Amino acid sequence: MSKIPEIHEEKQTETIAGVERALFIIERLADSREGLSFTEILNLLGVNKSIAFKLLNTLIATQYVFKDEHSGNYCLTYRISNVGMRKMSRSRLLNQSQVILRELADQTGEFIRLAVVEQDAITWVMSILTKKRILQIDPNYSTEITFHTHAAGKAWLATLDPADARRLILARGLPRMTPHSLVDIKKIMADLRLTAERGYAISYEEHGLGVGAVGAPILIRPFDQDEPLCVGVITLAAPVAHMDRPALEQCAPKVIAAAEKLAAVWPQVRVGELHEEA
Repeated sequence: MSKIPEIHEEKQTETIAGVERALFIIERLADSREGLSFTEILNLLGVNKSIAFKLLNTLIATQYVFKDEHSGNYCLTYRISNVGMRKMSRSRLLNQSQVILRELADQTGEFIRLAVVEQDAITWVMSILTKKRILQIDPNYSTEITFHTHAAGKAWLATLDPADARRLILARGLPRMTPHSLVDIKKIMADLRLTAERGYAISYEEHGLGVGAVGAPILIRPFDQDEPLCVGVITLAAPVAHMDRPALEQCAPKVIAAAEKLAAVWPQVRVGELHEEA
């Protein structure tokens, strides 16, 4: 489990350490099924007990965290996820996406997911489980997508300037998720060029053994920009046991079509507004 990134002096002039630490606690608790003990949180933060107690008491008082009476561990409430849900509901994105993703799931019979771009990251927000035909908010929302191995990461990065894509990949690192993962930056950049040319990304057992995925970017045109902007990615994933690479690629036009449909109803923004929010 990673510790909180070191807060340098230069960074402190732009951010508030207490807020960063509180958000760090929220993220770590989101990744822990049973919650974390005070000692575990203390070790992750690397601060004295008084500061850690104040941070946890603040999060409890604001109802983002609660302390389990039986285990004594600190756990995350659903309030933080409700905040994100409220934002998405206001934009009507959930309702719009549900119809389009369900249609794609029914057409293909495969597992469909939606990821959204958030600054320099892309994260899962929704998925369709075809067997049950239900909509769910993806439980892996807090899990960052590995840029160089996942179809969602590739589809997004392929829409960026190559220099920006390279910077993001190298900043995140190049872990080998499977024996099929590309970990050479030159090969990865070549793969992104191919992805940009054909309009979709393929990950075939690169992120997880036995799984293939195809992803297409959701491209909109902001009011104040001529070039399209990638705001999200739709992916289709399937076991390689019943869908080989050619079969997976045959699904690409349907995934692209779904991405285009979602782009047509995506809330319009101005690039300047995005920068202001950042």
